[in-house]
Amino acid sequence: MEERKKDKLNDINRSRRGSAIIDGKQGNLRQDGYTNLLNKYGTAQDNSMAYNYEQEPITTDMELIRLYEGNGLFSKIIDRPAEEAVKHGLDIDYGDEKIAEYVEERLDELDFEDKFATAEKWARLYGGALIVMLCDDGGSLEEPLDYDKVRTIEELRVFERAIVQEDYHGLYQSRMIFSNSDLPIGQPEFYHVNSIYGSFTVHYTRCLIFRNGRLPEQTTNSLYRHWGMPEHVKIKQALRECMTSHSNGTKLLERSVQAIYKMKNLATLLSSDEGEGKVLQRLQVIDMARGILNSMAIDAEGEDYDFKTLQMAGVKDVIDTTCNMLSAVTNIPQTILFGRSPAGMNATGDSDLENYYNMVENIQKQNMKKNIRTLIDLILKQGFLEGEIQDIPKYKVKFSALWSLSDTEKADIEQKKAQTEQIKAQFAQAYIDAGVLDPSEVRKSLAINGDFNIEELIDEDDIELPEDNGNESTQQNKEKNIDDFDFQINSKIQEDGSCNAVAVLVIKDGKILCAKRNDSEFLCGPGGHIEEGEQPEEAALREAQEEFNIVPLNILPLGIYKCTTGLYCNSKLYFTDQFKGIPKADGIEMVDARWLSLEELKDELLFPPFAESICMLENLLKNKLTKDFNMSSLNVDNIDGGEGSGNFGHKGVKGQQGGSAKQGGGSKNSSSSSESKESNKKAKKEQKKWLKRKLIWRRK
Repeated sequence: MEERKKDKLNDINRSRRGSAIIDGKQGNLRQDGYTNLLNKYGTAQDNSMAYNYEQEPITTDMELIRLYEGNGLFSKIIDRPAEEAVKHGLDIDYGDEKIAEYVEERLDELDFEDKFATAEKWARLYGGALIVMLCDDGGSLEEPLDYDKVRTIEELRVFERAIVQEDYHGLYQSRMIFSNSDLPIGQPEFYHVNSIYGSFTVHYTRCLIFRNGRLPEQTTNSLYRHWGMPEHVKIKQALRECMTSHSNGTKLLERSVQAIYKMKNLATLLSSDEGEGKVLQRLQVIDMARGILNSMAIDAEGEDYDFKTLQMAGVKDVIDTTCNMLSAVTNIPQTILFGRSPAGMNATGDSDLENYYNMVENIQKQNMKKNIRTLIDLILKQGFLEGEIQDIPKYKVKFSALWSLSDTEKADIEQKKAQTEQIKAQFAQAYIDAGVLDPSEVRKSLAINGDFNIEELIDEDDIELPEDNGNESTQQNKEKNIDDFDFQINSKIQEDGSCNAVAVLVIKDGKILCAKRNDSEFLCGPGGHIEEGEQPEEAALREAQEEFNIVPLNILPLGIYKCTTGLYCNSKLYFTDQFKGIPKADGIEMVDARWLSLEELKDELLFPPFAESICMLENLLKNKLTKDFNMSSLNVDNIDGGEGSGNFGHKGVKGQQGGSAKQGGGSKNSSSSSESKESNKKAKKEQKKWLKRKLIWRRK
């Protein structure tokens, strides 16, 4: 009995909870979302919950044309992108200048730019447009176009969507996907044109279709399903608010100064039968005196006349906001739409123009590219039948650049090109002076290509190694020239030059410490100028501590970097693998400190002296050191050059890297001329390979 009562009570509670849910009441059950009973947020009394989107009424075709004719701002929104899309012309390579001239002449005869611009304007105004190609192929307008028999294109006629009716029978006719028909599914086969100059039906193959975007099948207006949506539908509210805000701003000027008339016992006077007439008569006399005599007379007692100025603060901001909204929905920057200068600090308007040109390029790709290809194909067929074109070429439809450079920008580009050519010429002269290149090689490359590439000219496969004729001093001098140019260093600072900067390579676990220079995109290690009265070693320690918060413990000389172009300071180069402190960029000269391997560094943009020091170290490690290398014992003054070099097997002469000792030493197998010749070949090839590697480093 008790269990039956419990079950009955549970049923009653479930029924009550169900009723509460149906009635929308909140008991023990909670609903999703945020609510606040104090300020009614999220409840039925919340004001924001009452907002709903209601579609604007459909704009008729006659309203669109009246708006286009009478509103200059709206007509500018319609016309400007369409004109921008075609005004720069086409940039198509046909592979033959005569073919290009023929196609251009035919396009000019058809008034191509004006027809395509007009079609795009009507597509933006009405949602779509049609260009009918009047072709002489022996068929009527209702017959499919025979592309192989087109003798000429007589004319291009543009018709707006308002007077064109698609054939619904063909539009909704069921066709299999793999049918033999070339007509795409969902596209009409015929169009009915109802022009005031005559009505006719035309086959789709004789038409160029322009649509203003695409709409889903479930669009609210079936009229726009096939064509596209008129631009006014999307910008209607923003355009209305922009226009009314400007007109209301003008009206505020009329009310900016308000006249106030004060009269004693005015309320009592108005309560009488004749009081209102007397008050109005008095105001008329005062206004007439102001208008005619530019003065007024009032009673000294009981009357007063004053002016109140209306505050206009904030009105400009409201108008600017409506302009911003209109610019946002039209994708046309205010610099073009309203002729304003870019606003904001350091504003150039380049980003706005870039977005605008992206929109214009989208028009070119979606509406014009396919239609232009159809038209040019017919022109080429016409030229082939006329005998003007022997072979129909393959081509790609390309538009000329939308962005036109100013005279200042063109001058800057030419100046940078000239500077680049000057640097290349300096490098070429340095290679010629070092005996690496011959002037005839550079001259030949300039004659053939109009330019020269150092990497292509320095190719080890093209090197003609001279035969060993016993003149060892001449051969050694040539090799020394290459070696001197490759490194441009000595173990000591030369007497005729000085170094006013230092650089340090910090190495740990096979990686090199570097950071990004704050004044450029280059990566660099510790380094900087040598201050007055400071030794190079002291400057290297100071720069490492200031820029990276470390103190090198075993700083060792690596060589001297000499800049042949004059762009950078001559620098004394050091390296170390022992230091004190945790590397950290100072944030002023250097940012983002990191450790990178040689392979990782070759993918980065390096500061030239820093890149040169890495090249030197890599060359020393690969070509100048023994297998039992110890970083702490490295010194450029006593490096053994290895077999075949003049410094193998003995200490050599300090300051003459790779040279011969004064006593003894020499080549290990100097008695064998053939082995010496082979060794020289091998050494020279290695030098050439290293030279090409260094070019890559310098370019980075």
